[in-house]
Amino acid sequence: MNDFITDLFNIDRKKIKKMNVVTSKDKTEFHIVLNHDGDLFCPFCYGVVHANGYSKPKIINHPKLTDRKAVIIFYNHRYQCNECLRTFSGKNPFTFSNFRNSYLSFENIMKQLSNLNYSYKMVAELNHISPTQVQRYFDSFVNIPRITLPESIGIDEIHSKMAKRKDSAYLCVMVDNKKRSLFEILPSRSKAELKRYFEKIPQIERNNVKYVTIDMWFPYKEVANKYFPNCIVAVDPFHVVEHLMTSFRRIRLNIMYQVEYGSDSYYLLKTWKDLIEKNVFLDNEPVYNNRFKMKLNKRQLLDLILEISETLALGYHLKEMYLTFNKNATEENCEEWFNSILEAFKKSGISEFHDFIQTLENWKPEILNSFKRPFDEHKLSNALCENINGQIRTYLSVSKGVSNFIRFRKRCIFALNPKVFYSITNQLKSNKVQGKRRGKYNKNK
Repeated sequence: MNDFITDLFNIDRKKIKKMNVVTSKDKTEFHIVLNHDGDLFCPFCYGVVHANGYSKPKIINHPKLTDRKAVIIFYNHRYQCNECLRTFSGKNPFTFSNFRNSYLSFENIMKQLSNLNYSYKMVAELNHISPTQVQRYFDSFVNIPRITLPESIGIDEIHSKMAKRKDSAYLCVMVDNKKRSLFEILPSRSKAELKRYFEKIPQIERNNVKYVTIDMWFPYKEVANKYFPNCIVAVDPFHVVEHLMTSFRRIRLNIMYQVEYGSDSYYLLKTWKDLIEKNVFLDNEPVYNNRFKMKLNKRQLLDLILEISETLALGYHLKEMYLTFNKNATEENCEEWFNSILEAFKKSGISEFHDFIQTLENWKPEILNSFKRPFDEHKLSNALCENINGQIRTYLSVSKGVSNFIRFRKRCIFALNPKVFYSITNQLKSNKVQGKRRGKYNKNK
């Protein structure tokens, strides 16, 4: 029983003089009186004091029970100084003197806010307080200083309405690829915003950045080369492959729209497109196909697709050639292999690959840099950025839209950086954004 009391209130059972539990349909009340404080002196003159009754009962929200609301009704002792005759209350072990929620409430709230699957409203409902109060606690208990630039930076973006205030549809997300954590979010991915941020950072700190991974947004490359003189810039391989697949998909669609609607070729290009666009196991057991009135496995269907057009077959083999290169090339052999692939794409004469060829030429050094493995067996990539962006999108989704960028940035870094902590204090503040003042209302209109 003593252990249960200690866990319930986080105080020693011996300190409790009297406790009554009153339970109703949807609430449990713990009426508590503590033993007198020992060796107590007057806070005004440090004189000797004596007990002088009880203070007005203080109701403290204490969400320890999961199935109902729980409150502590605390009868605190009053003391009077024998010398200056002033009175004061005893110590309150459950919360700050001017708060109505217990220390346990604050701990629960902050732990739940470190999970981006919870909106402020959800946290408020779990702790039986208002969303506004949850936000005030978060604003007050979490302070995000500027985090030192890491050795390996990943830069990406995420679409958000908050960014439109900075003439951009995207926020800029920056992660520490080595320690695998989020360290900064900027209100825009624009070159001007990036320059403003990095110009405030001392040059000696920027010199320590060795690797920067980006997608193919050219301002990222320009800013990285300007502000990080000792870094290697690498393009995320996933974005290059995504560009390749977009070009190849255009080949398939252009051919599909040229063949007769409802024909065997149209059927194959429409129904079995995954065989040429995705990594599919081809050597399955043959299955009866109603269209061709025979048993076919996926490899046979693939062969039928490639027979439709020489351009499609050539494009497919070029696509597979690059995917094999992307998967198996090493830092030592990637450049020679890359050059031969680029030459093959150029000789193909396939117009749908024109933009992809331009990408390979414009981003060749950064693509080759992605095959370096400075930290582990994985190549340089923006995989961590994509993972963190997914968690941020989940938060935006469960919150049904976020408009306060300051609070949004703090919440994301707090949840996705294990080195950021909270500090509970009795001083509250708010990061609420002040909107436009309401105009005068004329009720006679």
